[in-house]
Amino acid sequence: MATISAALVKQLRDKTGAGMGACKKALVETEGDVEAAVLVLRSKGVKAETLTRATAEGAIKLDLADDGKSIAIVELRCETDFAARNEHFVALLDTIAKAVHESDPKSVDEAKEIAAVKDGIQDAAAVKIRENIQLYTASLRRLEGEGKIGTYVHHNGKVGVAMGVTASADVAGKPEFDALLKDLCMHATAHQPNPVAVDKDSVPSDLVERERQIALKTIDEDPKMAAKPDEIKQKMVDGKLRKFFEERALLEQKFVKDPNKSVKDLLAATGKELGGEISIAWFVRQEVGA
Repeated sequence: MATISAALVKQLRDKTGAGMGACKKALVETEGDVEAAVLVLRSKGVKAETLTRATAEGAIKLDLADDGKSIAIVELRCETDFAARNEHFVALLDTIAKAVHESDPKSVDEAKEIAAVKDGIQDAAAVKIRENIQLYTASLRRLEGEGKIGTYVHHNGKVGVAMGVTASADVAGKPEFDALLKDLCMHATAHQPNPVAVDKDSVPSDLVERERQIALKTIDEDPKMAAKPDEIKQKMVDGKLRKFFEERALLEQKFVKDPNKSVKDLLAATGKELGGEISIAWFVRQEVGA
């Protein structure tokens, strides 16, 4: 039997858009012949030319458990906005989200191998929608301890936010807490630039370093600034980084419904009003094509 390398599997996947598992099986069946493997995949009901067309449209689905403690996050892409609004596409999104919630796949490739997901995408691409249908995101998030997960999906279905917010059972059971969850999720959906971390200490170090280098370069290339002492330059860089954190760290951002307060201020004020501490454990912002 021919040895099927990861590179060969990737080559077939890039060519067809099929899942890693399906590509490997097709290559094993054809002893590493990529073109023959394309034919094998086509025989399963999906045309190769369909699988190679660009998927620039799609929709987000957030499937929240009844207890508000776990949520499936799915991004499904297609070729046209018309298809993304098709009833079959919407139904397929629901099917995939429920399958992800039940199976808790560890990767999107693992999710693609779930029978309901694989069969549903194949049927949609080959029969019901006849477009390239690709699953780009499939994950399950949970909230540990007390509190709830909030959700918001924009009316166009292309961007959504899931947010785990902790609070005591007494606080989380109040309608004002549900209103806060909605406001927080709407904020993370609408704020530009979008948040990348809950707090400034959680912002990825590579992003912070990139901003630091941009700030230094900007100073060094300005004739009026380049000659300033290093300590002055460092203070200027620190100032630019503070602005960066205010823009990209969720807690530091100005609340979109009231720019006079930060999200951190909103949590503190609402917690005081409801009689308990409220904090954001995590959030996921999913946008089609982002």
